[in-house]
Amino acid sequence: MRTLTWMGLGLGLAMAAGRPGTIALGYPTLAQTPPAASPVAPASAVKGDCGPELTCDQLLQTLQTQWPTAKLNCTRDRILSLHVSKNPQGGRQVNVTCWNTEVKKGDRDGLSRDRVPYPGEEAQFLPPLPRRSRYTEALNTRFAEPVRASQNECGSLGGEIQFRTRKDIDRLELQCVFNVGAVLIDTDGDFVPDGETSQGTPIDKIVGKFAISELEKPLVAQPSDPSPTADSVANDTLLPPLNGADRVTDVFPDTVDSSAPPTATPTATGSASTNAVLEAIDVQVFNRLKNQLVPLNQPSNPYGLGMDLLISVKVKPGTQSPPPGSNLVLSINANGYNTPATGAVSAWNSTQTRSISFSSKDQFSHSFPFLAEYQCYPQVQLTATLIQPGQPAGSSLTKTLDLSCAE
Repeated sequence: MRTLTWMGLGLGLAMAAGRPGTIALGYPTLAQTPPAASPVAPASAVKGDCGPELTCDQLLQTLQTQWPTAKLNCTRDRILSLHVSKNPQGGRQVNVTCWNTEVKKGDRDGLSRDRVPYPGEEAQFLPPLPRRSRYTEALNTRFAEPVRASQNECGSLGGEIQFRTRKDIDRLELQCVFNVGAVLIDTDGDFVPDGETSQGTPIDKIVGKFAISELEKPLVAQPSDPSPTADSVANDTLLPPLNGADRVTDVFPDTVDSSAPPTATPTATGSASTNAVLEAIDVQVFNRLKNQLVPLNQPSNPYGLGMDLLISVKVKPGTQSPPPGSNLVLSINANGYNTPATGAVSAWNSTQTRSISFSSKDQFSHSFPFLAEYQCYPQVQLTATLIQPGQPAGSSLTKTLDLSCAE
C-alpha cells in the first residue's frame, strides 16, 4: 500500500508537469513572471542651465514661492527653460524662456518670458538710477521703497532707467527702456540661448512718477558725530519684494496745512514729548532657507550665506500725531577693507526711507521693520533719523554692529 501511494503521487506530479498550465492541487508552485524592470528616474520637466547649486526643478519651485506673480510658465505646447546668467549689476538673474517644440535645420527658436533675481541676490538685480542727475540722491533718500519697486519692474523687463522731466506738470518720470520681440535661438539642443535671430524693438515704459517740487527740497543733513549718543538708534535697508505687477509707482506730496504752528523739538525730560521720538532698535538675523529668525549673535553660518538682517526701530508716540510726510531715514555705513582671504572689499553705504504714521492716542511704541542683506564687515554703523515736517532737525540714533565673517 505504501508503494502504491508513492507511485500515485509521482505519477500525478509527472502528469502535471507534462501538461502546460496544469497545477497539481494542494501543492505550491512558483509563478512564472518576468523580472520587474528597474525604476527609471523621471526626466526633469524644466530644461536649461541653472548652475551647480540647484536643479532647474528646485530653482523653479523656489522662484514660484518667492515671486508668485512672475511669468514662470509657458503657454500652449512650448518648452520652459531657465538660464542663470550674470546681470550688469554684478549679480545673477534667472532668464525664463519658452522654446518652440519644432526644430528647423538643427535650430530651435524661443522667446524671453521673464527675468527674476537669483535667490539671495535680489539687491544686485536692480538697474541703477542715472548717477549724474540732481534728483538721484533725493529719490534714494526720501522715496527708497517706491523707487525700489520701479527698479524691480524695470529689471524684470531687462531694461535701463532714464529720467524724463516734465516741469509743466511738476513731474519726474522714471522711464524704463527695453527690447521686446527678440527671437532667441538654440543651436545645440541644450535649451540655452546661443544668440538671437532678431534683436526686437526698443520701447519704453513709465515705471515711476515723482513730484519735482518734493525732490528739490533741501535734504536734511546727517549727524556729523558718528559716535553713539543717548539720542542714537540704528536701522537698516528696506528691501520691498518684487511684485511682478505692471503698475506705475506714483509719489506726490500729501497736502499739509502750512498755517499750523511748527511742532516743538523733542526734549530729554521725563514728560511726554510733543513729537514722536526714536526709542530703541532691535537687530535679528533672518535665515531665508529655514524661514527662521535667530539672535544676531547666533547666525546659521559664519559666512552670512542665505541670511538677512531684520532691524526693528521703535518710535515712541508724542502728544501729537506725526504730520503727513513724516519719514524714517536709515543709513548703513561701513568702511572697506582688504585681507588676503577676501581681497579688496568696497565700502558699504546705503540709505533708505519709509513713511510712518500712527495716532497720538497710542500709548505704546511702534516698531518699524527694515530688511537688508547680511554683509561681512567688522564694524557697521546704522543711523536712523526721524524727519517730521515743521521740525528743524530730525531726532536720530546710531548703533554699531560687528558682522565679521569667517575667512
